[in-house]
Amino acid sequence: MGTVKLDNVTKMYGKDVAVKNLSLEIREEEFFVLVGPSGAGKTTTLKTVAGLVTPSEGRVYIDGKLSNLVKPADRNVSMTFESYALYPHFSVYDNIANPLRSPKYKKSEDEVDKEVKRIANMLEIGHLLDRRPGELSGGQKQRVSLGRAIVRRPAVFLLDEPLSHVDAKVRHRMRVELNRIQRELNTTTIYVTHDYVEGLSLGDRVGVLKDGQIEQVDVPKTVYHKPMNEFVAKHVGFPEVNLIGTSVRSHDGEMTLVADDIPSMQFVLTREQAALVKEKTGGGRVRVGFRPQAVEIVPDGKGTFQGTVYAFNPFVTYGVLILEVEGTRFRVLTQSNRHFKVDETLSVKINSKDIYLFDEQTTTNLEYR
Repeated sequence: MGTVKLDNVTKMYGKDVAVKNLSLEIREEEFFVLVGPSGAGKTTTLKTVAGLVTPSEGRVYIDGKLSNLVKPADRNVSMTFESYALYPHFSVYDNIANPLRSPKYKKSEDEVDKEVKRIANMLEIGHLLDRRPGELSGGQKQRVSLGRAIVRRPAVFLLDEPLSHVDAKVRHRMRVELNRIQRELNTTTIYVTHDYVEGLSLGDRVGVLKDGQIEQVDVPKTVYHKPMNEFVAKHVGFPEVNLIGTSVRSHDGEMTLVADDIPSMQFVLTREQAALVKEKTGGGRVRVGFRPQAVEIVPDGKGTFQGTVYAFNPFVTYGVLILEVEGTRFRVLTQSNRHFKVDETLSVKINSKDIYLFDEQTTTNLEYR
């Protein structure tokens, strides 16, 4: 099978709370990704599933069985570590073969040889079997670490920041490989990363962690386009989402949000958005979020507001424009072939349908509140 359930799990280290009242259900054969900043509790959560950490409170179920007191070796889970954790004096072959040589599995050397070569070929490291870890690149070490973890075909596969030490080209290639391998093995996978791109590209579902607590769990598209709160909106997306405080004005049946200290920045709400603001806030203050991708540079006189160019950083495939509006700066995503001059005045447009509305007190998206 391969289901995992965490029921109100809390883990304390002295007075420090690493994980707090965390409840999660990971489905059979699902690729589930936990994203969050450093210190959010991602690795502690993974180690709790593996049995390397005992929760202070709460229950852990694997395949429906209460597993709090089950030894790591008996949980039928396998974990790879950010540091690879390879045996430096073992060859690649022996590193991968090591789990199968445990008395628990009672494999013959012929069976071990067959499995090691099958996994090595799957990971495209069959030609490296005689080498030692010190002779490998970061990407090759990561593949060996993965091979050692999956060779015994666990019910649950745990990956802790597996691509953090490899270069960008290898990282992209390994994302593709990880997805392919998971589908081929039909194994439940829990993947931990601080990189939201990995999370959104790999996960069947994504869980966003903050300070040991789950902020949102959903499919990648929903996490990105309908964030639960300001934290999720800021953590998932690049460049980072823009957030501003606004007050509500109503005139002739229209509801408009006016940015604090920026009277020229106004958002005329749709009928549905206006009803939401009225119902959830009583027509008071609202925090508005909009992604840099949602900002459109338009001819003069056709924009929502005007701003001046503070800085422009062109990259190969896109550009990041920093626009200043009455002393407040915003991020705008543009095409890489655009050219902007510092202090140049631009007219920009933001469609109301592309904004997020957050409660000023709780920072919760009004669509969820």
